[in-house]
Amino acid sequence: MSQDMRDMLLDAARRIFADKPDDLWMVLQESGFDRALLPESKGGASVSWADACGLLALAGEHAAPVPLAEAMAGHWLLDVAGVEDSTLPTIAPSVLDGQVRVSTVGNSPRVDGTLQRVPWGGACSHVAFIAGSGAGAQLIVLARNAAGISVTSGHNLAGEPRDTLVLEGVEPVALVPAPCDARELLSVAAILRSALMAGAITRCLSLAVEYANLRVQFGRAIGKFQAVQQSIAVLATQAAAARAAAEAGSEAIDERFAALGQPLTESVAAASAKIRTGEAAGQACAITHQVFGAIGFTEELELHDYTKRLWSWRDEFGNEAFWSRELGELILNGSDEAFLWQTMVPTVSGVAR
Repeated sequence: MSQDMRDMLLDAARRIFADKPDDLWMVLQESGFDRALLPESKGGASVSWADACGLLALAGEHAAPVPLAEAMAGHWLLDVAGVEDSTLPTIAPSVLDGQVRVSTVGNSPRVDGTLQRVPWGGACSHVAFIAGSGAGAQLIVLARNAAGISVTSGHNLAGEPRDTLVLEGVEPVALVPAPCDARELLSVAAILRSALMAGAITRCLSLAVEYANLRVQFGRAIGKFQAVQQSIAVLATQAAAARAAAEAGSEAIDERFAALGQPLTESVAAASAKIRTGEAAGQACAITHQVFGAIGFTEELELHDYTKRLWSWRDEFGNEAFWSRELGELILNGSDEAFLWQTMVPTVSGVAR
């Protein structure tokens, strides 16, 4: 996609989010943003994962209450599986070994198990997930209304649906070799969350600056006080770091599926994305609420729409502790000392930065 087309796509999304239509999700679907990763022949825009994450950053910046990340990834997986005409696919990216079992009844496969905290699991038309690892990984697509699926509704702190699906002898719509294994799909989901978080942190920065310039205390705007200025400066650095980490993670996905890079399980950028955006989210929430004071927790202000999402997204698809362990194991299990050194001390043309 050319830079001009990319700019047009982002501008169109920015206008839709800014307008805040009551039927936002319908407008996004009619505009094809949920299918953006698909080729144009299938109603998509053939965007890269990096471009898709740019769209998600905009969604996070507007606290859009829509399943855009899940639908994008869901349509991608359904396309791989050859499933068409899905109105709202979602993904269950954290399927552990033994959590789901595939058996055969007659000549037909059946799926049993439990899918925990599936985003929009009760409202979706299809749910896609990957079971297994390595060459034996299987992509499984289930129709939400299939016999044998029961749903227990749940929500995260921000009120977004996180439902539990219990599967009892469910016949899948598709069961095919997976484009990656279950652990890599978890990496993809974590990076998509990182993009949403980066956008929400950017908005927290804007809100903090705006309020600091408006709120008057002791005869002058609180933004004139050095302590507040220092806090907002820290917040600005966290917003920039989160954006950079999410972008690096999205580029790692593109490299992986273009067969140009290593598996996401071996990518430092992929493992680092959720760590860095999670750390930035914690500081962003703390600083922004410090700037706003008690009023920041009121329903009348929009701040809580962002901080509740950041607190929720920070824990979803692996928190900083989980991905820090993954990153530590990746580095310690590196093939040689050169890998460890290059990871700890990035170089440009062989010269340490």
